[in-house]
Amino acid sequence: MAAGIGFVVAVLAFLAWSHRAQAPVVTPPGSALDLNLASSTESASTPTTVTVEPVTQPVVRPFPINPADTIASWSFAGTDTGNATLTAQANADIAKLTGLIGKGQYDEYDLYNGIANDYGALGNGKEAYQYYNRSIAIHPNKGLAYSNLGHLMDGLGAYHTAADAYAKAVAVEPTVAEYRVDQLTFLTRQFPKDTALVTAAFAGATARLGQNASIYSLEAQWLTGQGRYADAVTAWKTVKTLSPGSDSTAIDAEIARLQAKL
Repeated sequence: MAAGIGFVVAVLAFLAWSHRAQAPVVTPPGSALDLNLASSTESASTPTTVTVEPVTQPVVRPFPINPADTIASWSFAGTDTGNATLTAQANADIAKLTGLIGKGQYDEYDLYNGIANDYGALGNGKEAYQYYNRSIAIHPNKGLAYSNLGHLMDGLGAYHTAADAYAKAVAVEPTVAEYRVDQLTFLTRQFPKDTALVTAAFAGATARLGQNASIYSLEAQWLTGQGRYADAVTAWKTVKTLSPGSDSTAIDAEIARLQAKL
């Protein structure tokens, strides 16, 4: 099973994380507006009224930390932690993306999201959390920042908050397969015994995506872990059917292994 599952997991990992490479986060709402008003050239005896239109900025409402979670520390070992070269690159990227905010060249949702990703890579959970929130404030109906926030909370050990964030990602963009894979990969790892929760997540994914090989692969692995070998065999057979032309050696071996347990 090890070789087969290793191959499937590798494929799923690529699907689950490839979209995180997308770069970019928001100017903190409520920041002061500095206006330099030129003196009127009209006669001092002529009263002049200047009307300043208010600048509308998104209100940042932090994604709620689930009451069941306690974040002992916002610092953790990020992917760049301890590597001087990668740390320097992440800091340089933060500076570059920050400099683009307000220039109108890029969607600030992406800028803030990218800055949050960099802070996460540096192991700075607090800054990453704040910038994901700023990203969400701009486009609350996009799933990427929620999914990335789920990954952050997973790393911080805030598993219920992570589950909430992944659920929000699939709620706002229910047909994006990557967010479904992210959610199911997390749930089957952290809450494998919560059958109702996991089953509902798989049902929701299938309802929106139809038959998807990545989803069925995750389900087959979860069913195997629950000792539901007959159901796992059915799921693996579905994966094989959905992957015509692919090398099914590993899947065939896993099916045979599971059938021997029946």
